[in-house]
Amino acid sequence: MSKNGASRNSLLVNVGGGMVTDLGGFAGATFKRGLHVVNIPTTLMASVDAAVGGKTGINFNGLKNEIGSFYQPDCVMIDCLFLKSLDRDNLLSGYAEMIKHGLIGDSVIFRNLMAFDLDRRDIDADLLNGFVKASVAVKERIVTEDPKEMGIRKALNFGHTVGHAFESLSFAANKPVLHGHAVAAGMVCELYLSYKTCGLSIEIVRQTTNFIKENYPPYVFRCSNYEAIYELMTHDKKNEGGHIYFALLGDIGDVRINQEVSKDLVFEALDFYRENVF
Repeated sequence: MSKNGASRNSLLVNVGGGMVTDLGGFAGATFKRGLHVVNIPTTLMASVDAAVGGKTGINFNGLKNEIGSFYQPDCVMIDCLFLKSLDRDNLLSGYAEMIKHGLIGDSVIFRNLMAFDLDRRDIDADLLNGFVKASVAVKERIVTEDPKEMGIRKALNFGHTVGHAFESLSFAANKPVLHGHAVAAGMVCELYLSYKTCGLSIEIVRQTTNFIKENYPPYVFRCSNYEAIYELMTHDKKNEGGHIYFALLGDIGDVRINQEVSKDLVFEALDFYRENVF
């Protein structure tokens, strides 16, 4: 941009997946202290999460989204026709964020997502467009209320405190997993924490866990990894003073932010994942 004479009145168009919209959004936020940005997501993850909401970030020193900014694009253009050529792993990755939006937002969205057949060869673009629209609406509602994550926007981190730790651990092992796959595993752990601390129905825990087990590859880790996973969780952006804070659920749509959980219970949640998903 600098070599080609871009100015703060230039328009930066990001066409691609979540890495492109995150990196392009960060460039747009910082070049000349900010220029015009349009996102055109081409993956499901970017469509429902990375390209919308105004968060931009890059990984640094092996940690997920360690550097970034809040910067709203001028607009986001979403069309699920791009998804017809998407491979199954990346479809699953974005779908995990949609499940999260259903859990934190709306029981109807959640039921529709649980009933959808992810194994069908020809994904109905119109049906998926409807799911994406509903998912984005959940995120937009929360972001509009709390654009810079001072309060309720932390709800969008459900599944991510553990999920980001899994993702960072996979980087360290040179066996990177897709973001949504790590989040799916993180949601299982945090559903269990929600059941133990906030009274979430065990039926919701079982239904979601079984769906993830049936559709997602397991994230494999050992008891010997527990301390490293916990240490990585302390780097989550919501945390302060070495305390780990979760966004947990009392029910579908009932999000409890800033929940502190004992280390023993976190390890118990890791046990739950290994016992029920492996």
